Amino acid sequence: MRIEAICLIVVLAGASALAQQAVPPPPQPAPDKPVAANPPTTSAPAAVQPAANPTAANGPSLEVTLKFIQDKVNDQGKIVYVESISDSLTGERAEENASLGFAHRPSSAKASPSLARGVMKKGYAGAAGPSPEQYADTEVAAVNPAGILSIKETGTKTEAPRSAWVVAAGTEDWTKVWPVNFKNVGKLEVISSTDYKHRMNPAMTYQDDPAYFELVVHMAAGKPATQHILTVPSNRHARSTESDENIQEFALHFRDEDAANRVAKAMIHAIELCGGGSAPELF
Repeated sequence: MRIEAICLIVVLAGASALAQQAVPPPPQPAPDKPVAANPPTTSAPAAVQPAANPTAANGPSLEVTLKFIQDKVNDQGKIVYVESISDSLTGERAEENASLGFAHRPSSAKASPSLARGVMKKGYAGAAGPSPEQYADTEVAAVNPAGILSIKETGTKTEAPRSAWVVAAGTEDWTKVWPVNFKNVGKLEVISSTDYKHRMNPAMTYQDDPAYFELVVHMAAGKPATQHILTVPSNRHARSTESDENIQEFALHFRDEDAANRVAKAMIHAIELCGGGSAPELF
């Protein structure tokens, strides 16, 4: 009996100790995730739009740019200058040989359409006479808001003298008109008038007084401008003629280099606004 009582006490004491130990609660289920008010769709992400040209977007509008170009070109007016021509090899001046100047003067057909703009207002008077006085007269006649300028150029062409004693056989006035779409312009450059003439005609060296500058506009390959030419002879018995000619380049005339460079930069901006190719380099 005594042994049984002791065992009972031990069992009860062990049960009491187990009852006092903390029993961990059963695992709880994970809380439900909140349901979004507008569940995401599985559609493809929106396409990324190309960034706009910051220069074109932040600069003046096309209308303002075209008006600036028109005003600056037309502000130049008629540039009257005296041209001296000499042989690049011998140095012989045209004033010493009347036929030299006429024979080597660049023409619109053989060189650049903008080089046959001179007018002999005083004529060739031989060695003792003055150099021929000429003029450069180009204007922007009209502006199309779509990015097109209408260029107009006037001048007088003097025929070669029949002999050293005859100044000229006659003259003819001409007017050239052509549209320029800035989307089709490929390259621009600013160059002195004398360097431009010499490049077109390396056999001769030119000096202009006063000096002026050319903004040469090169059209993109395969995208020429069409020039309409009206020629009116001074001889009343001769007939006026009209013709069309595709040109790949032309020149606008400026009294100073700074004005030419400003217009060139405006033209680059116009090309960007018109969606043309890469902006042409100015050099």
